[in-house]
Amino acid sequence: MLNLLIIIILSVNLVSASMVEKSFIYDDVKRSYLEFIPSNHNSKAPINLVIGLHGYSGSASGFEKETTGMFNKSAEKYEFIAIYPQGEYFYNDANKDYSFISSWNAFPNKKPNKEFCSLDAIIYPKYPNCKNPNRCSWTSCIDDLGFIKKIIDISKENYLIDKVFVIGISNGGMMAQALACKYPNIFSGVINVVGMQPLGASCIPEIPVNFIIYGGALDMVTPPISIQSYDGYFYEPMDKTFNSWSDKFKCKFNELNKIDAHNNITKKVSYGCNGNIKIISLLNNDAGHTWPGINNSERGYCHTGAQNNIISPDCKIEVNNVWGNNLLLDILFNL
Repeated sequence: MLNLLIIIILSVNLVSASMVEKSFIYDDVKRSYLEFIPSNHNSKAPINLVIGLHGYSGSASGFEKETTGMFNKSAEKYEFIAIYPQGEYFYNDANKDYSFISSWNAFPNKKPNKEFCSLDAIIYPKYPNCKNPNRCSWTSCIDDLGFIKKIIDISKENYLIDKVFVIGISNGGMMAQALACKYPNIFSGVINVVGMQPLGASCIPEIPVNFIIYGGALDMVTPPISIQSYDGYFYEPMDKTFNSWSDKFKCKFNELNKIDAHNNITKKVSYGCNGNIKIISLLNNDAGHTWPGINNSERGYCHTGAQNNIISPDCKIEVNNVWGNNLLLDILFNL
């Protein structure tokens, strides 16, 4: 009888591993996100929360499966709750090949001082919710910062959240950095993956927060070095962002080394900073506009059965990206 009671108690406290879609109304708009709870989580024990943000025209489920290469497996390994918010989206019927458009409003309070694209730049579809968008704009205009803050608040109400981290790719990386600037006291660490912010609009928070910026030296979408992208848009160089954050928080020491596992990565660390934070730059000299460990920049423009309401291609590629996810998370969790 005692053994049966123990089994019942354990079954109540352990949450089975599954990814479910949740939604709520925020600013009169229905917003959604995916939530994954690791299978060995005890509901009475504290657990970390990691927010994962997809890129432009990606999806929450595509980010988990293809962009990162099965990120839920990392949630199991490192025992954290993974949340994948969905950016506001619409369908651009003019593009018959891929009509699903999604994005994050990653710089609502610090717009570039001027148009941040060239005269011959590719012009992207404008969001219906944007009033008087400029020629170079391509993101949504709604309050995504508040939306993600609300998800974190809901998660804290439902679980014993210990630390909160945010990580995103491309436009999602820009959004991760924007969240660090808006709510620096919420996060224990932030990673911006290949998401150089528009030239002149790269934000810095008012108070210290651990920050990692990752770039691919071969990236022509949001180039970390050469400023102008293949489509005619201008982005803040990664070194300038790294140095600006280091200067802001009066970091006393700098360290430069190489990471040679799988790819040749240059790692720069500023430490001895205000708040005892670290600022880290990771430049992958062998990669382009991709998540570390993923070789194809077209990954993630799809959805899985967890988001049946989205009209886009089905995710079909399965890559168990161990080293790339481990690279980022080992650094993030040891700041």
